Amino acid sequence: MTRIPARRWGVATAILALGAGAVACSPSPSSDTKSGSKAELVVARTADVDVLDPARATAFATNQTLALVYDQLVDTDASGKLVPGLATKWTVGDDGKSVTFALRTGVKFHHGQAFTSADAKATLDRIRDPKTASVDASYLANVSAVDAPDAHTLKLTLKQPDASLLTALSYTGTSILSAADIKAGTVDKKPDGTGPYQWKTWKQGQQLDLTANKHYWGGAPKNAGVQFRVIPDEASIVSGMKAGSFSLGIVSDPALTKQLTSNKRMKLVANPTLDYHVLQLNGRRGPLKKQAVRQAIGCAVNRKDAIDTVYFGQAKQTGPIVSPAYSYDPLAGLGCTDGDTAAAKKMLAKAGYAKGFHLKTIVMTGQYSTSTNLAQVLQAQLKKVNITLDLDRQQTNVYVPNWSKANFDAAVALNGGSTDPYLQYNRYFTTDGSLKVPAGLADKKLDSLLRQGNATTDEATRKQVFGDLSKQLNIDSPWVWLFRNQTYYLQANNLTGFTATPSDSLENLRVAGLS
Repeated sequence: MTRIPARRWGVATAILALGAGAVACSPSPSSDTKSGSKAELVVARTADVDVLDPARATAFATNQTLALVYDQLVDTDASGKLVPGLATKWTVGDDGKSVTFALRTGVKFHHGQAFTSADAKATLDRIRDPKTASVDASYLANVSAVDAPDAHTLKLTLKQPDASLLTALSYTGTSILSAADIKAGTVDKKPDGTGPYQWKTWKQGQQLDLTANKHYWGGAPKNAGVQFRVIPDEASIVSGMKAGSFSLGIVSDPALTKQLTSNKRMKLVANPTLDYHVLQLNGRRGPLKKQAVRQAIGCAVNRKDAIDTVYFGQAKQTGPIVSPAYSYDPLAGLGCTDGDTAAAKKMLAKAGYAKGFHLKTIVMTGQYSTSTNLAQVLQAQLKKVNITLDLDRQQTNVYVPNWSKANFDAAVALNGGSTDPYLQYNRYFTTDGSLKVPAGLADKKLDSLLRQGNATTDEATRKQVFGDLSKQLNIDSPWVWLFRNQTYYLQANNLTGFTATPSDSLENLRVAGLS
């Protein structure tokens, strides 16, 4: 649907293994807070945040924003390597069934209270509590107990070794909250984190302001704060950048970038991401209950044509697994070639749907400008096999609840990828997955493969298991996997220090300034 990931999303070479021993660190907090401009950065994007609770955040814009306000126990560096966050080191038990964290001292929440292990315990217990309805609860499925033996020690007891746990603890959804805020029930009212920026003001659908946390344990931001402007269309973002109104503009439509090759006010950075486009199919409704029908849709869709038409060739076809470390045939298990309408028609006829059918298809607007174009291309392609997509364009705050409740036959979606296939799909396709409803399908084979892949740190075994997972996902065809595109960052020429990441995180804004 959106994100999901992101998070402090791990990038291309994130360390996934949870082996016995200790991982220590941490670099001392930076004291260099005087360099760079102290002006406010103005960031233009088409989407606004939709919720204020990290544990319930799915939209990209929401995750990007909350990641600036909150910290996690574990962080990732520029290469994707796991490094200390609010935990300065961690020790894994010899049997792999426990992890003990030493927590950072001298850290305060924005509202003034000191950070202790009680906050970390309350946060993780809250995520694990079904009443919270956390979209990230599945990440902690192997945690059987959370203990705080003293103010700066946290211990997690596991049901079994968990290769992805540390990476999951770096995601925005596992951000550490104040125990006092949790008890008071104010988490979703005014964000109160330990991160580099403090929540200031929010005019929903218009503007959101964050102010720099001068006392941030990792060193104060090199700017006065970040102002997010919600601009309804990407063409207006480009116009604003040309006029010098924004420090950074985020767009997804490659058609707009063609006019920017020689603009003196900005530079264009095209950044490949792990985020992937899919047509999600609700396998619990109507004709989609039949596997052959879902496979037929996967065969009829011409991914190359969609890439060329919507993204001018500036995207890469993908199968279910998007991690560069796990590369497989994107169509393995589907039983056809890309855009194979002949095979699709045979499948539909055999399933009893030669005359076709209609699918209520939701499309999110306001998140990325190409969603409607992509939906229309898919609509035209599937019309060739007598399947009609009835498009229902919805703003993010309408789309997300409908998507979460699987109130659709099909959904044009942009999902957050992960370097770890288990983290990419455990929330969807495990029996206790926190997003199993919008996944649209349950399969014990998928559940088993995901758990197998997460129970071992042996890379050869993981590659084999996740290869089987990729193939089984295509066989089941709960979704039609399409491609990964690029995010385009329009950077004002006086913006310094900002770098884009494959996860679309904006956390590098902390070290950015205006010259």
